[in-house]
Amino acid sequence: MRIVQSNATGSRAAAATRCVRGWRKFLVDLRYIWLEQILEVRNSWYLLLVFSLVMPVSMVFGFARIGSGLSDSAGLLRIITGAAVFAVANEGIVVLAHRVGVMKRDGMLMYYAALPISKGAFIIAILCSRLAMTLPSMLVSIIVGGLLYDIPLVYSPWVLLVLPLTGLSLAAIGMAIGTLLSNLELIVLVTNILLLVLLMGAPVFIPLAALPLPLRMLSYLLPPSYAADALRLALDGTITGPFFVDITMLVIFTIASLSVLGRRLRWRTG
Repeated sequence: MRIVQSNATGSRAAAATRCVRGWRKFLVDLRYIWLEQILEVRNSWYLLLVFSLVMPVSMVFGFARIGSGLSDSAGLLRIITGAAVFAVANEGIVVLAHRVGVMKRDGMLMYYAALPISKGAFIIAILCSRLAMTLPSMLVSIIVGGLLYDIPLVYSPWVLLVLPLTGLSLAAIGMAIGTLLSNLELIVLVTNILLLVLLMGAPVFIPLAALPLPLRMLSYLLPPSYAADALRLALDGTITGPFFVDITMLVIFTIASLSVLGRRLRWRTG
């Protein structure tokens, strides 16, 4: 009996050691790739700030003037949060796919594939290097929207969790498209169409009740649905059970997509 207990204890200790070593290696990989990517991104930081600010602000200003039923606080809040989700989703899908496609064309993807790094660390580092530059302008667009329409928003620190988590929940899609397609123009076309479908098929700009029944059912499988709802709740100051459900779903989408991508996508032959 003592031998069995000793073996079980030793197995648990070994498993815990492997887990700690795995996480330590993952963090080292993430730090190495992030530092390398941020050195490239900083060369065009001013362009990133401008484009990541212009699009959300344009949406906030323009969408509120379409139709006559968008003058209430709930509708304006939906537009503000929808514009922020659009900007982050664009980074996670369109921009990430294009970036990976350029790296694949230039041979850099094979360089990273030859390194003993995880795909998860690679994806997170590329996305976070861009979010480090674009996230401030996205926050400015939210503040501008609140001031522009005099909406009492609660600038909760939870917003700083929701926005990056939204990008991470969609990053595997951008990575997959960027590695599977070779033509950069085709990558941009496919990702832009996919982004439009995701945001129009989910209750991001459109209320859930206004969607057709098939899209309502489909929206529960789309990360932007939970991202937009979590952002609305955070800016409304309603940090209750539904908010944490949205956060949990975004985490599940992120872990599941990165896990599937790490096992199924063979980027070494890309």
